[in-house]
Amino acid sequence: MKRILFTLALVFLGANTFAQTIAGRLVDDSGQPVAYANVALYADTVLQTGTTTGEDGAFNIPCGDGTYRLVASYVGYERLSVRCQAGDLGTLTMSVLQLQEVEVTASRTTEEVDRFVVLPKPEEVEAAGRTLVLLDMLGLPGLKVDVALQTITVDGGAVILQVNGKEVPVARLANLRAEQVKRVEYSNNPGTRYLDRGASGVINIILKEREDGGSVVAQGNTALTTGFVDGYLLGSYHKGKSEFVLEYTLGYRNYGNVPYELEDSYLDASRTVTRSQRTNMPFWYITHTLNAEYTYQHDDSTMFVASVQDDFFTKTLDATGSMTETDNGATTNLSVRQHSYSKDNLPKLDLFYTHKMPHGQKVELNVVGEYATDRYDNTLTYTSGTYATTVDGHGYALSGEGVYSKQFAKVELRTGLQYQHNFAENEYTLYGTTTSMTKDNAYLYAEVQGMIGQKVGYSVGTGAKLFNVSDGENSQLYLRNLSTARLQWRINPQWSLTATSQFTPNLPSLSALSPVFQQTDDVEGQQGNPDLKPSEFWLNRLRLRWAHPEGWYINASTGYGRWFHPMVQTYAYDPSRDLFIRTLQNADRWQVLFANAQMGVQGLWQCLNLSLFWDYGHYTTEGENFSHTRDNFTATLNAQYYWKSLVVGASFTLLPEWQLYGEDYSMSEMAQSLYVQYRWKSLTALLIWHCPFNPDGYRYETLGLSAVHPYRHTNWTANNGNMLVLGLTWQMDFGKQYHKGMEKTLQNGGYDNGMVR
Repeated sequence: MKRILFTLALVFLGANTFAQTIAGRLVDDSGQPVAYANVALYADTVLQTGTTTGEDGAFNIPCGDGTYRLVASYVGYERLSVRCQAGDLGTLTMSVLQLQEVEVTASRTTEEVDRFVVLPKPEEVEAAGRTLVLLDMLGLPGLKVDVALQTITVDGGAVILQVNGKEVPVARLANLRAEQVKRVEYSNNPGTRYLDRGASGVINIILKEREDGGSVVAQGNTALTTGFVDGYLLGSYHKGKSEFVLEYTLGYRNYGNVPYELEDSYLDASRTVTRSQRTNMPFWYITHTLNAEYTYQHDDSTMFVASVQDDFFTKTLDATGSMTETDNGATTNLSVRQHSYSKDNLPKLDLFYTHKMPHGQKVELNVVGEYATDRYDNTLTYTSGTYATTVDGHGYALSGEGVYSKQFAKVELRTGLQYQHNFAENEYTLYGTTTSMTKDNAYLYAEVQGMIGQKVGYSVGTGAKLFNVSDGENSQLYLRNLSTARLQWRINPQWSLTATSQFTPNLPSLSALSPVFQQTDDVEGQQGNPDLKPSEFWLNRLRLRWAHPEGWYINASTGYGRWFHPMVQTYAYDPSRDLFIRTLQNADRWQVLFANAQMGVQGLWQCLNLSLFWDYGHYTTEGENFSHTRDNFTATLNAQYYWKSLVVGASFTLLPEWQLYGEDYSMSEMAQSLYVQYRWKSLTALLIWHCPFNPDGYRYETLGLSAVHPYRHTNWTANNGNMLVLGLTWQMDFGKQYHKGMEKTLQNGGYDNGMVR
């Protein structure tokens, strides 16, 4: 009775969340204590804290009110999982595994049904300095971190980045100090909820609990040889139940050496055109992002977050060169000039609320409003004539999401509803045309996950997406399904096998549906397709993971992916305009058979990480009047040496990746980079060497396989060749350390301007 009264008093006064404990004692089948076993405490499938048993098998873990799942593991024993609340659990028995030999020790990485949970090693944290470098050290399946380019991908696709469940840009995560990280939660299977956003993975950084106080972070990168500047400034302060954040991000590029070469052909019985062009396409752009955020944490169960953000983007391009054009046998030498200018402004208001309820229930609500203004000017001048485009646009997007989840004894249920309304109006000044389009996107989904016994986990989800688009006169309504399934078998502490299947619709953008026609030059024009239909992507993957206690690992996968009715770019000759028109059409199929593996070692000699990634893909694409097949093999090598506060890293693309989609066969960049990072107290210095063995810089190439428009385009950012970038990051904490405990997992929004460029 005294304990209950005392606990209620603490809750009432808003005292520490972990005012109680869960205690117990682990023994084996013969009643002998299991010493030094790992004991972890989960709430809503999220790791809260952990400990190890003493020599007598006893453990004691701080906790709050509510129901938890306690998981105990040790070499040679079956995992023990029990539902519990604060109190003394008494004696718990762990059964011995029936294996011939067991030579496994505890790992810092726990593989759950829907995620990996990683507890960083102290030596990694000390050396990494920044969270971006720390992520690069983890060797997680499908995760690729490029410290030099400050990019993060999962299985080659986009990743949702979160800190304490709040979605953040890569700049904030990159400059987060590694010593603030409590654990890393990583998923390469985003499930029904995030898959709809096109994400291939989710990374959630959980920070250590901190008391009142604040911090200031200032970061800047600049090249020593060209116009390259990145800047970041963040100030945060926590007091009582409130936290305030002000954030500013700057990106600036001014590149003067950007060669571009093309060989184009346009083939029809009525008109045949060939082109050979050499130009230099210098460009500059500047981006500003301002963000103000307020968080109110009423208690451990309730949180409200409000943020106001504004994005500014301006870009210009000025190209000069020459072209030789042969049109139906007549050859002309032309000078080429192009001037392009674009400017965007996107203010946004984001409101979020979450509340945890008894019996493992949780509610999350998110509302986002965005307003946008856009301007695009493009003038292409040949010796023979000028072709211009000017578009002024504005619009708004309103979106919201509500999610309800409940934890049962062995199953977790999550269901949610997302909705977005988008309006875009664009004035094509030179054509005297104004278009207004609206898009409504509703998505209802449900997902369940749990365990079958001690070694098999599952996750199944499905959703219905209702999509409506209208231009004021005509409208189209689509209903599509999105489903995911995951089955995981933990063979033993070293081996696991995971099978996943995903079925995802891909909806056309407003610009793809717009009927507006624009003439690009004397040969080509472009137009949207109001009859374009959504496509569906079906992906099946089998992944095998082996992790040795000494740091060696293999992450291998094989699978099959297929687009049904993919939206591909096509060309056709229009005799009424005497032009070749570029538009999107629904093809028959696109498919890939793939196999890849990531092999490496972490912490070799306690100071070295090495990894080699290779991937093979067999691509097939078919549509009206075309069928293409290509094979591709790519390989990447990464290395890291770390000692105390020093990190030296290298990333090299050994073989570039080529991908076939529709009738376009394109090569990704040939990236090479070396970096050295050193941390001294609150200051971190970073030196990056881009393309040390490729003076051309990042190189891109695309081949057109169309019978109507075969082509070869090659461009490279020569300014990046042999480029040195110096970066400095400084962080100062003041007052008491502040506390970040709640988790936001929603982030809606996404304005679609519908502009045809």
